[in-house]
Amino acid sequence: MINANTINYYDIVSENEFGRCRTIRYKQYMYSDILGKDGIPNYELCNYGCGPTSLATILSSEGYDYDPIEVAKLMYLDEFGNTLDFYTNRRNGRRGATFLGFLYVLQELARSNVDIEYQLVKCSYEHPELKRYEITSMIQDGYMALILVGPNGRIEHPRTFSNYGHYIAVTSIHNETLEFYVANPNRTGDNQIDTTFSYDVLTSNMYQTGNWLMIKNKSLIKKL
Repeated sequence: MINANTINYYDIVSENEFGRCRTIRYKQYMYSDILGKDGIPNYELCNYGCGPTSLATILSSEGYDYDPIEVAKLMYLDEFGNTLDFYTNRRNGRRGATFLGFLYVLQELARSNVDIEYQLVKCSYEHPELKRYEITSMIQDGYMALILVGPNGRIEHPRTFSNYGHYIAVTSIHNETLEFYVANPNRTGDNQIDTTFSYDVLTSNMYQTGNWLMIKNKSLIKKL
């Protein structure tokens, strides 16, 4: 993990009596352009690294020792140092990681004996309520989730978390209101640490895929 001042690179969010779990929230905007550094070509964590940053938040909060740069290296370089292309629609000038890239990273971690469990829960954008109970139950059971939010060209989009396509982490759930705590890696997220968001607010902010990438440390799975 990066040897850095906690205030500069990440917040340590304490657990509370309402069910919020201890979270290491990495701040995407604190990472300067790493173009050509650490073997990662054509990549800028500061501007396009919300995905690796949010995944690092989940992994670190689940007890693993990975910072955003390490996650980006796993996602964009193979074991021989060759570049992997998990950008979204680069031909049209859009940058950003794909869910396939995250699944690749988690698969590689599992292959290296990291005791991790993950599941992609695919929701219908038109009927997101159909997965409400499943997703709520999984977060209650200790999973964290990576989701993609952003306006996707819709003028009426609420823009609760970002004005652009953006990954955030859903970290835990309020045990009374059943609203969700999030770790948003951008500057807007600095003011959302103590705020909870309903399932409806989260789904109204999501891209049309509606995917929830659920991640959990298997060694922390409750014994029945």
